This record gives sequence, C-alpha cells and structure tokens, in this order.
Amino acid sequence: MPSRKKIAILIDDMFEDSEFIYPYYRLLEAGMDVDVVGQEKRAYRGKHGTTAKATHRIHAIESDKYDALYIPGGYAPDRLRREPAMVALVKSLFEAGKPLCAVCHGPSLLISAGVLEGKKVTAYASIKDDIENAGADYTGRSVEQDGSLITARDPQALPGMMKQFLLLLEG
Repeated sequence: MPSRKKIAILIDDMFEDSEFIYPYYRLLEAGMDVDVVGQEKRAYRGKHGTTAKATHRIHAIESDKYDALYIPGGYAPDRLRREPAMVALVKSLFEAGKPLCAVCHGPSLLISAGVLEGKKVTAYASIKDDIENAGADYTGRSVEQDGSLITARDPQALPGMMKQFLLLLEG
C-alpha cells in the first residue's frame, strides 16, 4: 500500500475562513495527512471568526517531509510572508518540484519566496500588480495551473482549485 501524502497548510491570524476549511477537509477526505503549520502552535482566528489550531510550529518542521503545500488567502499571507522560515519553506518545496497551491491573497507569499518568475498565475485582483512585478503572467482566471503550481482567484474558485490540486497530488 503506498504511503499517504503529507500536506502542509500554512496559517496565521486573519486567514479567509472558507479558504482554510474547505481545502482542509477535502484533503483529509482524500486520505492525505495534513499538518497545519503556524509561526506558533496555537489557535488562529479567521477573518469571519473561525478558529483553527496549528498542529506544528514552522521552526519544528522539515520541508523534505512534505509532499505539497497549500496557502489559504485572507490577510494571513501578508503576515506569513514576514516570517523568513515560512518563505524558506515555500521556496524549498517549489525548488523540489512539489505541488504548491495558493488562493486569493496566498500568492503574495509566493512572491516573497521568489518563485513566480515566468509563471502563469491568478489571484485576487488587488495583488495583480504585485504578481506582474514579480515576473509572472497574471491571467485573472478562476483557477490557473502552471506545472506544479496551482493558484485560484477567490473562494468561489475553491471547488475547481481542489479538483486540480487533488489530481496533481494523485498523479
């Protein structure tokens, strides 16, 4: 029996509730091992009041133990991108060719990791200029896939994004 894939979901305060909850449970439903990784091992509060607990601290994990990474949107990615260890985790997994998935404002962390050069990317329209300034082609589509990188525009894109992410993980 093949081993289960291990996925890291990054979290901080002010995450977009639906962009954390829906993918978290879809990944569990698909049989993935999911670690919720924060700067500290504690409960974090979403924009709309949901709380989610980090199961692991960023400084206590090893990037090579993960098969993929998911970044919910909201205001959390702006907080996450200021933590060098979070940026290093994203860069390490990208360089290893592992699947990365980010929605809404999540690609702002990908910008800080310097991994968007030459990629087709979508995200919430307010970070379009940042994406283009990072050397990526902003498409504005609901969901975009460029190799092992999947990005999505907003919460309405979650079903299509997860379908593509799960196909990539299973492939």
